[in-house]
Amino acid sequence: MVVQRDLINILGTFLMRREYIAITGPRQAGKTTFLELITGYLIKNLKVNKNLIQTITLEDRRILAQFDSDPVTFVRSYMPSEHTGTFHLMIDEFQYAEEGGQKLKLIYDTVKNLKIIITGSSSLDIKAQAGKYLVGRILTFHMYPFNFGEFLRARDLRLEKIYQHRSASVNKWLLKGKPPEFKTGSDMFHEEMIRQYEEFSIWGGYPAVVLSGTNRERAKVLNDIYSSYILKDIKGLLELATEKNLFLLSQYLATQAGNIVVYQNLGQAARLDYRQTRKHLNILAETFICTEIKPFFKNRQKELSKNPKIFFYDMGFRNSLMENMNSLDKRPDSGSIIENTVFIRLNELYQETGKINFWRTKAGAEVDFVLQAGGKITPLEVKYSEFEREKISRSLVNFSGSFKPERGIVLTKNFWGKSRIGKTDFLFAPVYYL
Repeated sequence: MVVQRDLINILGTFLMRREYIAITGPRQAGKTTFLELITGYLIKNLKVNKNLIQTITLEDRRILAQFDSDPVTFVRSYMPSEHTGTFHLMIDEFQYAEEGGQKLKLIYDTVKNLKIIITGSSSLDIKAQAGKYLVGRILTFHMYPFNFGEFLRARDLRLEKIYQHRSASVNKWLLKGKPPEFKTGSDMFHEEMIRQYEEFSIWGGYPAVVLSGTNRERAKVLNDIYSSYILKDIKGLLELATEKNLFLLSQYLATQAGNIVVYQNLGQAARLDYRQTRKHLNILAETFICTEIKPFFKNRQKELSKNPKIFFYDMGFRNSLMENMNSLDKRPDSGSIIENTVFIRLNELYQETGKINFWRTKAGAEVDFVLQAGGKITPLEVKYSEFEREKISRSLVNFSGSFKPERGIVLTKNFWGKSRIGKTDFLFAPVYYL
């Protein structure tokens, strides 16, 4: 089963441009299948002749050797001798190429009427290979595991239609301040939506996991993804000899998801010094396992110096590291799980246009997320409980009084509503419609 990905709608407008395209993301996120979707889009939407599209993978060592030896001749060997229009060459697993960035620059400057699209599972490697030599010649997009809308697209098309409509309304509020139309009170689709959302929050969005038939099969797929990540991306590509330490660090970070972390504690858990701890954290970020977000300050230097929070890019991966795939009602970290699931969606929405922070005072007041885009700030709180009326926390009141944002949002378990505190308008919306 091939599930349509939201990224195709974003990418579509760039397929007509001269620049090459890089698609990066974690292993098993669906990048290879996405190349099939691009092929279909080129043929159906852009009316490209199928003979002008070719897909190859550098996992094939014979093809890799040919590309590394003579990239220009290699590329031209796939192009029809006589053709009009642009030839599209899609290269999967590009991170295996030796000095691939230099080779792409040579091809870009030498071969005309050619569009190359590459994929890679290591942002670090793609940046080092392509970004250094192709400034202004390549556009990079990130592909993550399924978001909740794509999860529903694979599971229940009726709920996916409901989600798309209501999610668009919530996002217009977040990004543009346009209030959605809703009936105050409990969401009428709550029972169906929350069941799917909680499953998504436990098992994550890796396509092979979502499309698996049983929990036992899902658990096996998640374990295999981690093994593939360690053996291929870390040990093979990055030549890291301390994969055991990376595993210890990953496991410890899994217990800290959504919490403020102290680097000294991380180093002790992973048996690494400070420099090595930061190096390993960077590897986890650049290979799309987890990332840091910094506290919100008006003073940029304070933001850089304070301890961050850690969030994972996929909850199935995180819960598998903890060896705990129990449902939310049977575990003490349900709040952290939902907060991290919210972060995953926010990262998708704001990765190109804004910034995500959190806010905490010395007195202990805290706002889960502070979103920055277009010169405006928007506080967001995750309150995973059933509401019967609008309730705004003291922390959110304090933040609004100090920074006077135009709008804010409270994500609830079931409730639609709106409220105004001072000069700030607040939307209450069910978390699954983000």
